Amino acid sequence: MGSGADNAGDDMVVGRTNESEERTILVAKGGGDALDGYGEDFVLRVAIENDKVLRDASEGVDALHAKGTIAFPGQPAGNGMVATGANGVVGYVHGAPRDKAQEQQVQAGVLGAGGTALPGVFGRGTPGVLGYGQGAARDAAWEAADPSAVLGRAVGIGVRGKGDDGGVRGESENSFGVEGKSTLAPGVRGQSALGIGVLGEGSPGVSGLGPGSANGGHFESEAGAQLRLLPRRSDALNPPLPMTPNAIPVERGQGPELPRNGRAGELTALQDPSGTCTLWFCVSDPGEGPARWAQVLLGSTFDGRA
Repeated sequence: MGSGADNAGDDMVVGRTNESEERTILVAKGGGDALDGYGEDFVLRVAIENDKVLRDASEGVDALHAKGTIAFPGQPAGNGMVATGANGVVGYVHGAPRDKAQEQQVQAGVLGAGGTALPGVFGRGTPGVLGYGQGAARDAAWEAADPSAVLGRAVGIGVRGKGDDGGVRGESENSFGVEGKSTLAPGVRGQSALGIGVLGEGSPGVSGLGPGSANGGHFESEAGAQLRLLPRRSDALNPPLPMTPNAIPVERGQGPELPRNGRAGELTALQDPSGTCTLWFCVSDPGEGPARWAQVLLGSTFDGRA
């Protein structure tokens, strides 16, 4: 067997390295008769006999390698493969049957079909997978500043998930599972038509921290109570006795320093140097003067027993 092609115009030889200083184009043509259609659903197939070939190294054999140019002065890097079609690239793992109906329905730049415990698309990098919605401008600085596995940016929602066992799930061993940030709107929004808008489980289940004089939590309701505490069952309690609680003196500047710009309905707890806690409620917004507060008077203290 002779050597492979050395120049443009030479015949290509299988099993050899073929070289050319010009591009090579392979074009499929139909039959001469207008009614004689193209016989196959591909133009070029690269395969391995019986899908198996033994090598000295314990590695599989790839069907096709494509490598573009690397970047050098005056010339950017080239692509390994450029494909255009109903889907640009369609990939199936071994064992996944081809689904032509799905290919026609999806029509994506990349369609990946995996299997049980096998991903359809796998990406590794910084970021691993990057997606921009139609109309969103590319932001290279934003990409470089975030080492996340998946990044999504759009004029609307950057990343959206929908599933029967949760739409989006975040997990972490020693940091937050899901983080939401916003400058002028809520950092995280939870919404449900018939269930709970936001559910937190942990110790505590939900924690709110207000920077500066901001509230730790804000609760609002159109017609119901702003906050509901689900009562635990207890044994029968002793019958109530008349009692006059002791109140902290508040006139002539003797009360605690509570926010002048408090809003009606705010509730806050204070703890003095002895460790004693008191409860205070804002009864009116600021008007001609500062907000007005009142102590929530409590009954006698007792030792916890649970």
